[in-house]
Amino acid sequence: MLVSTHYYSDVAYGWALEDTTSFCKLLADRSTRTLVGAHIIGPHASSLIQQLIQGIRYDRTIDEMATGQYYIHPALGEVIENALLGFGAA
Repeated sequence: MLVSTHYYSDVAYGWALEDTTSFCKLLADRSTRTLVGAHIIGPHASSLIQQLIQGIRYDRTIDEMATGQYYIHPALGEVIENALLGFGAA
């Protein structure tokens, strides 16, 4: 199992919110590099998790989810990008 955790404060929008406690934690299968779980604790969590649900639903690897789309800056969605990139390259 692979685990990657990133905090809202790690991205510009989260920093502007002065949010020091909210985070995104992702769990992925080491051999298939597919996402098997996600926890998002903080503002807009229900909207942010939708990106991950689509990735799971359409059998995307964590690498495809990290680099196969554009993440808007500054936006909270960047915390998901950072968490996905936090797994490292395959």
